[in-house]
Amino acid sequence: MMGRSATGIVCVAVSLFTPAPSLAVDQPREIRIGVASTGTGGRAATGGSFAAIAADRHAIEGEFASDGIKVRYTYFVGAGPSVNESLASGQIDFALQGDLPALVARAGGLRTKIILAVDRFGAIFIAVPAGSSAKTLEDLKGKRVAVFKGTNLQLAFYNLLSSRGLKEGDFRIISMSTFDGDAALASGDIDAQVSYNDLVPLVDSGKARFVYSTHGDRKLGRLSHLLVTEDFAARYPDIVQRTVTALLKAADWEADGKNREAVYRIWAKSGLPASAWKVEYDDYDLRDRSSPLLDDFYREQYKRLLRSAQELKLVRKSFDIDTWLDSTFLERGLDTLHLKGRWRNLDGNGRPRE
Repeated sequence: MMGRSATGIVCVAVSLFTPAPSLAVDQPREIRIGVASTGTGGRAATGGSFAAIAADRHAIEGEFASDGIKVRYTYFVGAGPSVNESLASGQIDFALQGDLPALVARAGGLRTKIILAVDRFGAIFIAVPAGSSAKTLEDLKGKRVAVFKGTNLQLAFYNLLSSRGLKEGDFRIISMSTFDGDAALASGDIDAQVSYNDLVPLVDSGKARFVYSTHGDRKLGRLSHLLVTEDFAARYPDIVQRTVTALLKAADWEADGKNREAVYRIWAKSGLPASAWKVEYDDYDLRDRSSPLLDDFYREQYKRLLRSAQELKLVRKSFDIDTWLDSTFLERGLDTLHLKGRWRNLDGNGRPRE
């Protein structure tokens, strides 16, 4: 679930590696993966995807251990915008992030390829202090509403407002990280917060109350993905392929319904309890919610999000989504692992074709 983080561009890095033998010429010394999120308190752990499971199990590190290639994860408390800065300066090769930052960067000329879907249908939750008189989204007009601008929260909130005939100018929008917003909400320093399931513990403890959620509305949901720089993919296609294949193994394990509770326990290492993940994911078949497929829904949703980002004037120009989303490595990985048909292809509305 990309984008949950605190303000600033500080990052936490975690490396796991084995002593390196002499490296082949066509191999990088290090694979650098940026994650547009941290766990609570800045911990180097996230949840909400099979990528988090792969990180917990050191799946990518294990894939390259015999090659002596280091794997470095960097968890950005500055979320997607900080990931973009790192991509632009050549400091990372892969990124796990949400939709809006990636759209902004690609439209601005950053040469990347989305090679794996990671999560879809991501809801936004809007909460108010427990003592607030607000009962609906409309009750918050003119009030102080916190949202982490520059992340996929901002675009999802914009789409929600548009669907209800509202606009950002109807509210006093304050840009706050999710963690800062949680604290401000609990203390009553803001009137509402737009965030993720990080709000669930505040509601469960009686400090806040939900007034709205997009949970269940697939077309208002957020997207997250794995992308790679075009330069890295061109120089090291085999490395990219092996990385994708390692992630697909984790996705396959997550997709098995009998592993759901174990999935929640792994995600809880992010600092959010399993109860928060259950609120967000229990209503979904994880095969669909965390599908790696770049299917019709995923492509159509990205096209809808690009149009919204242009309307919000966050993206300077349009570009071809279908060429940006490159399924080459995904399809090879599915073939190698004999996973064709493991995940259901969803239509443009997010419904299974079968």
